[in-house]
Amino acid sequence: MDVLVADIVVQIPGWADAKDLSIQPFGGFTNKNYLVTVDGEHFVLRISGKNSAHLGIRREDELEALTAAASAGIGADLVRFFPEGHLITRLIPGRHWTVDEYRAPQNLERIVQTVKRLHALPAVKGSFSSFLRVESLIRQAKTFRVPFPEDFDIFLERMQIIEAGQQRDTSSWLKFCHNDLFSVNFLDDGNIRIVDWEFAGMGDKYFDLATLVYAYDSDGPLSPELEAYLLEYYFGETGTVHQIRLQGMKFMLLFFTAMWGMLQHGMQKEGIVLPLGGFDCLDYARQTFALMRERLA
Repeated sequence: MDVLVADIVVQIPGWADAKDLSIQPFGGFTNKNYLVTVDGEHFVLRISGKNSAHLGIRREDELEALTAAASAGIGADLVRFFPEGHLITRLIPGRHWTVDEYRAPQNLERIVQTVKRLHALPAVKGSFSSFLRVESLIRQAKTFRVPFPEDFDIFLERMQIIEAGQQRDTSSWLKFCHNDLFSVNFLDDGNIRIVDWEFAGMGDKYFDLATLVYAYDSDGPLSPELEAYLLEYYFGETGTVHQIRLQGMKFMLLFFTAMWGMLQHGMQKEGIVLPLGGFDCLDYARQTFALMRERLA
């Protein structure tokens, strides 16, 4: 057993003396995750990664978001949160959808209903601006001497246009958002439950909707028809402004994930984080920049 994991286990009442205790590692990009079984009860232990601060993750904001989501029945039940960012929650006995299940209109409706519940929760202290996050990732990637695309300025120019459009939007777009609604982060246990609240905070609700469009990104985004269906189900009636705002946040989502890949590559080069199980972060960033060029074209 990892020394840090063992140290955490002995701090939880009843765990160290349990008759049946098993700890199995599973998954995780930014952090290390473990499935812990204690006398028939199942928990998830997360060990905070060294790259969390570089990614703009604030653990005190995450704790507030976790607590609010758990109270609303949207997130996992919180067992213990450690100041270092380590976390124990109860395992959600649910499952991930297949891409075909996700693209069924009735399931899109269910996830949109859950996201609307999230957006209706009271404001939290944490914040998430895709523009500020991208700018931060750019600065840090440059310090790690990551190779930027030669045409990088065209992405910055489009970001400025999108940000100006957001500032002109007088609707109530600032909501409590998850900001990372990819398929690995929601489960169906009869209800839709959302995990991984590291990026949660007050943000642009269109960014959450953009992540739903790309929730199964390895299989491509939702079709234009399903994207329109998602917008209409969320808003009731949609117009040009809704469509333009969603397109803008889709671009920002791609920009954010591209820069995430760039920074992860830089941190791997410096030995701050280990390679992600054969996942090539720089290649991922380059592929995402290629998608952004297609959108600009």
